[in-house]
Amino acid sequence: MHPLMQRLAQDHVRLVRLLDLLSALLDRFRDGQEPDYDLFCELLEYMDTYADTIHHPTEDLIFRRALDQGAENRDVFEVLMRQHSVVVQMNKRFRRSLDGIAHEEVLRRDEVEGQGRELVTTLHAHMTLEDAQAFPIARARLDTADWDAIEALAPRADDPLFGTPDPQRFRALFRHLSEQAQD
Repeated sequence: MHPLMQRLAQDHVRLVRLLDLLSALLDRFRDGQEPDYDLFCELLEYMDTYADTIHHPTEDLIFRRALDQGAENRDVFEVLMRQHSVVVQMNKRFRRSLDGIAHEEVLRRDEVEGQGRELVTTLHAHMTLEDAQAFPIARARLDTADWDAIEALAPRADDPLFGTPDPQRFRALFRHLSEQAQD
């Protein structure tokens, strides 16, 4: 498997871990407890900073290349590429709502929770479709030259949480994940 695909597969494992954390925070929010808003916001910022600007654009390059090479199931790739922009908007909307609550705006908790649950559900289904259908097709359809061309075009950045961590930028999230690792 090309290193680029290995990185994307590892990203999915990490994103599932973060979505599980987001679900737990949403459970607390639903139950009327005050969640750690810093943790909420850092998690969403990470998804914006890394998933939406590095991970998803890389996948789009792979999907476009696979389509250019005549990959079957064209509709799967097209749906996934559209979902990338939808997820960005869902993340931004949910983040604005959380910022509003943190700044004491009056917002319905159930609506804000619904935004978060929709984001979690959409991302889980999205990654499942990628892992089950799009990635296997891409691996079968693309050769080494294709992967090298994709890698040359792909956005590059260290993962600021799991790669070369930036513990200042993602202080609450980094602390939470470090504590989880020690348990």
